[in-house]
Amino acid sequence: MANISQKTLMREASEALIEKLGIAKASEFWASLGCGQSDYTKIRGKLFKGETIDSLFKKIKNIKK
Repeated sequence: MANISQKTLMREASEALIEKLGIAKASEFWASLGCGQSDYTKIRGKLFKGETIDSLFKKIKNIKK
């Protein structure tokens, strides 16, 4: 395995969790580990970077299917 930065590893792991579990279950998992101690208003830009209301709405609709 190539050396990757911890930042890259955390991003890829987060994306994999969200893809496999969905944002709700991934969030519950992180909260159970104590990872939910962050200030949402500070991290929401990173969480939703590149997203629009339409793209988020489509994701929500897909989750409900």
